Amino acid sequence: MKGGSVSVAVKRIKSGAAVSISDTGCGIDSETGRHIYDKFYQGDTSHASKGNGLGLALFKRIIDIIGGEITVSSELGKGSTFTVILHNENGGNDDERG
Repeated sequence: MKGGSVSVAVKRIKSGAAVSISDTGCGIDSETGRHIYDKFYQGDTSHASKGNGLGLALFKRIIDIIGGEITVSSELGKGSTFTVILHNENGGNDDERG
């Protein structure tokens, strides 16, 4: 979408950090939302020749491996927000450094 925007916000939370990436793009419909982390899935076929559908699947796998969380909220015609929660190694206890 021409003229759209992308924003990034980082917020400290008790257990670590929350990183949110939002856009003002076309949004993701509910059917696509159910499959966005599936390998080789491309919800927007207009870009099919520009990728292979592995980006979000790999990203989700990395977040799972490090014990993080990822969620998405989206509204058609308004955009999407992906939020990643990264936990502290010490389980959120900021008094322990190490």
